[in-house]
Amino acid sequence: MAKKPKKKIAAKAPTRSAKKKKAFAAKSVKATKPAVRKPARKAARRSRADVAKLRNAVRAGSRAKKSADTLAKEFGISKAYVYALKRKA
Repeated sequence: MAKKPKKKIAAKAPTRSAKKKKAFAAKSVKATKPAVRKPARKAARRSRADVAKLRNAVRAGSRAKKSADTLAKEFGISKAYVYALKRKA
């Protein structure tokens, strides 16, 4: 079998000066820096007494016809936790 003819490669652009190479390298390093992340927040551990107070407050709020979303914002907890506290009450 005969070899296939090689494709011609386009001529390369002239090389950059050392100063431009340095500037280009500095830009690319800046672009690849990872974004600064906030440290993960640890879940708050509550004592039994705190949970009991929170549960009573949630029950009182639900009796006052407050929505779960409102209660969650008021106490700084998630809606799912509001429902869990209602269920355990």
